[in-house]
Amino acid sequence: MLATSEVLDRRNVQIRSIGRAERDPLITMYDRFEPLGGSLGLPSYKAEVRRAWIDHSLRHTVNVAAFSPAGEVVGHCMLAADEPGSAEMAIFVHQQSRRRGIGRTLLRAALERAAAAGLGRVWSLTSPDNRAALRLQESCGFRLTKSMPLEAEMEIDLPGSEELRRYN
Repeated sequence: MLATSEVLDRRNVQIRSIGRAERDPLITMYDRFEPLGGSLGLPSYKAEVRRAWIDHSLRHTVNVAAFSPAGEVVGHCMLAADEPGSAEMAIFVHQQSRRRGIGRTLLRAALERAAAAGLGRVWSLTSPDNRAALRLQESCGFRLTKSMPLEAEMEIDLPGSEELRRYN
């Protein structure tokens, strides 16, 4: 996927909204993603199920991706509207690009787009063992709302876009 000499961080990735035109680069990232099934079963182990999930995800309210200087997708965040004013968030950063601020930059971009789209609440489910995901979301203003043995729910009430910038 990434050249081993290419060092990525939040300063040299491009974050942008994506749609069907970016399907193939998104599939490439998820096909090389590890661990498959590591986030409550996502992304799927089965290629055909993974591709259907990607196709479905590209229809959601907000879809943003992080692109390396070479144009490869190294991260993806989507918000799926579940009821008026609310959306579920999912975020995935390729294993070679983690712990470099890319996830935080990607999530903040998604939250800004959500606020601009009029969403008032974004929530997520993750494994309570996924400390990196929990820390990432907390650093962007999410709070823990439910903690159960197999999943943790977090949410953020979205202020206007200006207030979101204070988490930058």
